[in-house]
Amino acid sequence: MVISDPQAIRALAHEARLEVLEELFASQSTRTATELASRCNLTPSAMSYHLRALEKYGYVERAASEGDGRERRWKAAGDQLVVGSLTESTAAKNAFLNVQLNAFRERLSVEINRRDAERKAGIEPSPGRPPVLTTGMVFLRKELQEEFAQRVYGLVDEYEAMAEPEERGVEGERIYYMLSFLPEVAATDS
Repeated sequence: MVISDPQAIRALAHEARLEVLEELFASQSTRTATELASRCNLTPSAMSYHLRALEKYGYVERAASEGDGRERRWKAAGDQLVVGSLTESTAAKNAFLNVQLNAFRERLSVEINRRDAERKAGIEPSPGRPPVLTTGMVFLRKELQEEFAQRVYGLVDEYEAMAEPEERGVEGERIYYMLSFLPEVAATDS
């Protein structure tokens, strides 16, 4: 699912909505407003409001009823969510980007604090524990840049496919990542 409509992109500029979309698109499972609300520290009625807003722009849809049908289930409207070309509404895309970066920054901060608390409690980290954040630069010819990005995304896809349906449940273990491949842009004289 590719989104390029500025209004639809602006609808994503809310932390709870992004959390819902991450959950539904990554799990490819259905969730109730109550289940999603518990992940976002919202009330079920507030979550229902956000779900209807996401439905309006085609991000989520109502799933077939399960059980006694008293609580509506929701699912992702596709298997992948991509914000479209940068030729339309840069302001909307920047708003979306800021919400994404702020949510990730919060996750980083929580993890740093958790690791610090473990260290103070004398808990040794596991030998293979990945760093909280890794940044870097790779020197690549133009033709290798696309291959590099495709291989990294392919690795993510491979591991996403390994999760069994029961591991994608509300209580399933999650690991968050953020990827961005940015070319160097030459500084301009001002």
